[in-house]
Amino acid sequence: MKIDVMGPLQRLGKALMGAVAVLPVAAILSGVGYWISSAAGPDNLAAQLLISSGDAVLANLGWIFAIAIAFGLAKDSNGAAALSGFLAFATFMKLLGPEAVAGYRGIEDPTALTGDEALEWASEGWNAVGGGNVLFGILAGVMAAWVYNRFHGTKLPDFLAFFSGRRLVPILTAVIAIVISGILYFVWPFIYNALFNFGTSIQGLGAAGAGIYGVANRLLIPTGLHHALNSVFWFDVIGINDIGNFQAGQKTIEAAAAATSAADCPGIWANGQCTVEGVVGRYQAGFFPVMMFGLPGAALAMYLRADKKKRKVVGSLMAAGALASFFTGVTEPLEFSFMFVAPLLYVVHALLMGLSVFIASTMEWTAGFGFSAGFVDMLLSSQNPLANKWYMLLVMGVGFFFLYFVIFYFLIGWLNLKTPGRGEDEAEDAEDSVSGDDKTAADAARIIEGLGGKDNIDSLDYCTTRLRVGVKERALVDDSVIKRAAVSGVIHPSEKSVQVIVGPAVQFMYDEVSHQLRHGSPVLATAGAAGAAASVPASAASAKSVSGETDVDVRAPFAGDVVELSQVPDASFAQGMVGEGFAVMPDPVDAFDVCAPVDGTITMVFKTRHAFGMQTADGLDLLIHIGIDTVELKGEGFTALAKKGDTVTAGTPIIAVEAQKLRERGVNLITPVVCPTAKQVAGVDIAREGHTQPGEVAATVKRSS
Repeated sequence: MKIDVMGPLQRLGKALMGAVAVLPVAAILSGVGYWISSAAGPDNLAAQLLISSGDAVLANLGWIFAIAIAFGLAKDSNGAAALSGFLAFATFMKLLGPEAVAGYRGIEDPTALTGDEALEWASEGWNAVGGGNVLFGILAGVMAAWVYNRFHGTKLPDFLAFFSGRRLVPILTAVIAIVISGILYFVWPFIYNALFNFGTSIQGLGAAGAGIYGVANRLLIPTGLHHALNSVFWFDVIGINDIGNFQAGQKTIEAAAAATSAADCPGIWANGQCTVEGVVGRYQAGFFPVMMFGLPGAALAMYLRADKKKRKVVGSLMAAGALASFFTGVTEPLEFSFMFVAPLLYVVHALLMGLSVFIASTMEWTAGFGFSAGFVDMLLSSQNPLANKWYMLLVMGVGFFFLYFVIFYFLIGWLNLKTPGRGEDEAEDAEDSVSGDDKTAADAARIIEGLGGKDNIDSLDYCTTRLRVGVKERALVDDSVIKRAAVSGVIHPSEKSVQVIVGPAVQFMYDEVSHQLRHGSPVLATAGAAGAAASVPASAASAKSVSGETDVDVRAPFAGDVVELSQVPDASFAQGMVGEGFAVMPDPVDAFDVCAPVDGTITMVFKTRHAFGMQTADGLDLLIHIGIDTVELKGEGFTALAKKGDTVTAGTPIIAVEAQKLRERGVNLITPVVCPTAKQVAGVDIAREGHTQPGEVAATVKRSS
């Protein structure tokens, strides 16, 4: 069986971005605070307030990571998962914090320990267990998300019904966190010691280690896993914490002066001294010359190497990318313009990034950032007391501008590399005149088409610069069609994952693609529903007449609780992308039949028997999808009682379900009943939420005129 490793790592990378996204706030507050402090003195009230406000983020990154990762990894990004992440981390802190561990061991005051006892205490790392511990935050977030995804649909007996479903998740999370805390009590000293030694060895490589990190950072960009690598060097995972220590400024300097060993030194410990000036920031500083100057130099080279008749279009793309890179440090629009069409250039770019980080570290020129290495962050960090000869990074940047320009210009011409505007043009000339909202709508339509259409899209999300898409069939994806939308690039991290690189305006493209998936032509489905929805034809409706339009009463297919689609733990159903409708959570019985919710014809019974389609006499299409991800069961637990083409009445059994058998396998049997053909439906009114019997009216479908 083929195991998809990249998928989970991609989701973790995206979830990490939810936590990283708050860092610009800390950088701005701290940067302005240090600016005021340098002009008005360290006792200035405004400066103290701003620096302390920034520290509110930096000192609590463990909490932030726990909540953001739990929320981001939850199947439907529900608040119950975020609450569970908070509880998991709180449990870790309460049971494994230095005060708690000291109490277990009968130590009154760990800070009063001396000699071998103090050394042993420090080596076990209990002082590192606190609100800023990102490693514990990641562990808490992942654990809470797993509990949520596994148990949020669990239904308890009636006398415990209040604690069913999502209310059960925080309770289970707290219990499991206690167990994990017990395990961590014994294994954490070994983990900490190994991580600390690893961090020390990386730091021991000095400038060379920083340079290696710079190369690896760029090479991982195509996979999206650079966020995971960055967390090792930028946050307090293995003791480096380059961003946190830099943003702390004067506090880091004071901590260095008070350090008595490598364990409590925020910089480099050597010859009995802790050095932070010229050291803290070494994993950030070298990015500034490349992002502010080097990549714009590459953009100029690509513009001048473009065919003359295409320079106008290429010039606008390169200018936009260069400005984004210079001012904000968002480099992906430029990087993806040559990453795949000229991979040699990207390897050169990665090596040049490593060179820049190496030089800056060697010269001890330091600056830091909260978001990325652009002009804004450079300006803010310039007043930080740990910024050491930061202006030399600008001088170095000018050199890198010409270095990038010369290398890129020479290689593109010498090797005839197909950078933007050279050779075949993937953009349609006729589309140059399209702009504004119309351009976004047209581009979104092309992206959907290139992804294989609505039927082939399982999931849709976005991060800082890219659409992250799960597809059903890789073979249906056409990169050339997607690229006609003038995106920066398309990558395939795994067999069923596609990333479309849009740039900083990705949210607007995501909104438009989502809108078209929800309200556009017929069908969208996820891995379990794609084929089912695709097989249901478009048409019109039946039942009672209201104001000249025809509405349809849809009945419950079995006994259970009727809920809104938003309660379904699958984003495509919950967000209405498959279609409007409702869902039913079956009663906790051993077996039940899924019955026809309307009079009509069976249009499809899937060979996996997890879903079927119907059409009323007047043409309203319905899709009944039994459970979540049940297509993966290959028909196990389902028995077809009717076949395609049968004419049935409401209440006729269609699929028999071995419910107890499936629940023991952890299957969530919540069943969406949806109208997949959007143009047929003006709305769906749920008759009443709560328990219903089979055959009772669950909802009324309002037909569009």
